[in-house]
Amino acid sequence: MAMKTMVNITLEKIIQRKILYCQNDNNQELANMNAGYVRGFNQMLEDMNLTETEFISKYLNIVKELKVVFDCVIDQKESIENIDELSGYNNAIVDILGLLNEKYLYYENW
Repeated sequence: MAMKTMVNITLEKIIQRKILYCQNDNNQELANMNAGYVRGFNQMLEDMNLTETEFISKYLNIVKELKVVFDCVIDQKESIENIDELSGYNNAIVDILGLLNEKYLYYENW
């Protein structure tokens, strides 16, 4: 790891490091969840050209849509084969939104 001052570490670099961590995690029990994390992180990397407002709006909407899916699973109305991957995807989004503003870690309006 290069010796950079903290001011030179970008959100993009943080996301790239999180992807590397997930890709190098050999825990097979977490493989599906890590795949979801990587999917979410990669999607967010593609959106680095958005404004902060656009980025937050886009990903808040995705998390709201995922909440509907998770609520159906909890209510046993639906069974989802890839629930671990969706959980990782959701968690990746919330993780990065939380870096932008900690309120998104505890957001009540999902």
